Amino acid sequence: MKRLIFTLLALFLFLTPSLMAQNLQALFYHASFLHPAEGPYVETYLKVFSPSATYKINKKGVYQASLGVTIIFKQDDVIKDFRKYNLISAEVKDTSKSIPNFIDQQRIPLPYGIYQLELSLKDNNSEESALELADMISLEYDMEKMRFSDFQFVESFSKSEEDNVLTKNGFDLIPFVGDWFPAEINALTFYLELYGLDKLIGAGEDFLFSYYLESFETNVSFDDFSFFQRQKAAPVNILLRALSIQDLPSGNYNLVVEARNKENELLLMNKIFFQRSNPGVEIDLADIESVDISSTFAEQITELDSLRFYLLSLIPISNSMERQFAINVTKTSDTKKMQKFLYNFWQNRNADYSEQEWTRYKEEVLRVEEAYATRIKHGFQTDQGRVWLKYGPPNDAEESQHEPNAYPYIVWHFYKLAEQSNKRFIFYNPHLVGTEYILLHSDARGEIYNPYWQIDLHGRNTQLQDYDTYDVDKGWGSRSLQNYIK
Repeated sequence: MKRLIFTLLALFLFLTPSLMAQNLQALFYHASFLHPAEGPYVETYLKVFSPSATYKINKKGVYQASLGVTIIFKQDDVIKDFRKYNLISAEVKDTSKSIPNFIDQQRIPLPYGIYQLELSLKDNNSEESALELADMISLEYDMEKMRFSDFQFVESFSKSEEDNVLTKNGFDLIPFVGDWFPAEINALTFYLELYGLDKLIGAGEDFLFSYYLESFETNVSFDDFSFFQRQKAAPVNILLRALSIQDLPSGNYNLVVEARNKENELLLMNKIFFQRSNPGVEIDLADIESVDISSTFAEQITELDSLRFYLLSLIPISNSMERQFAINVTKTSDTKKMQKFLYNFWQNRNADYSEQEWTRYKEEVLRVEEAYATRIKHGFQTDQGRVWLKYGPPNDAEESQHEPNAYPYIVWHFYKLAEQSNKRFIFYNPHLVGTEYILLHSDARGEIYNPYWQIDLHGRNTQLQDYDTYDVDKGWGSRSLQNYIK
């Protein structure tokens, strides 16, 4: 499942009554599934924020927006499927009032294999250039082996009365396009399919779907958001559930689904990232006062400044609740509570070897402090220090100090980040002084994503650029893209 936020920069403001020029914004997802009889297929979900589109008076005398959508699937640069159509908004009489967003869903059958998806989105009522996206899709399903489909977030669902593009396994699913859940949304509803379990454990055998929420930063699960459903193994088992997230604090999370047999052994797992914004919910960390630190490593740390340093150094690997608690408690002089929090933090991660885990992490903190600390920041407060502590040292690093028109920059390449592979971070020094490098762009989930990073990186001797037309390669000696992708 892939998300992209499109932003079309408006270079002109049309003041005529027939046009409403805005910055075009849309969300795009894709998810793959398998029909046992017909084979694999891809669903695409496109949500356009209506006020950002350009509305024009149509033949009926009312306002309407029109977007040209092109979806291409390629293998080795050969087009295997091609869809081109116009996406039309609802008709509105008054563009100054609230306009509903419009959503498009396509279902595209494709043979087994790996494809490159290319998407183009063009506002037909605007002179602006089309927005484009390229991504890879894998449809390597095998009915002889067990595999999950992709996740689909769902806005609402109902029993299907007649098959249509929204129908899957007897339900009509209205897609929720995006992975950001604001405070006004109180439920996270999702749909998932599991294939081939009957071949593994036998048709009709009992098994368990376990599904829960975990912190994205720490992979620690939450007991209050943990559930299960019993089913019997079939060629296709579906899981369509709604989780109440009314009391879920703001933060980054994973939704995790596991298939387990009767012995509670894990058979297969799938997870997806999402963000929650819920500022009205108070953070309620476990009662620190009840933690016993007698004869522990935490009890031996008594100096107030050291405790503050160590607690704040945990922020790169903390979830949102722990992070807020650490910030709040270090503003006090309550050494006992700081000691208890430090001990509890590592007990939650490894109850049997909490001191060893802490010692190992402290060594990394001190290493980062030596390498990246500045006159005004600790090492763990810098972008490079945070990334190092969160993910470990990079597998490869490439540094450039004297590239024409480019600020000094460093590219870090990680071969493996949890369930992610081949992820990169590019840091740069736009101030040309000091030793601190700021994170400019990364393709790792949950990190800063900047599609114009090359332009920002090469702005050293240039003024404001037209992002649609500026050519980075016109600067002789530019190697940033090669260093980033190699």
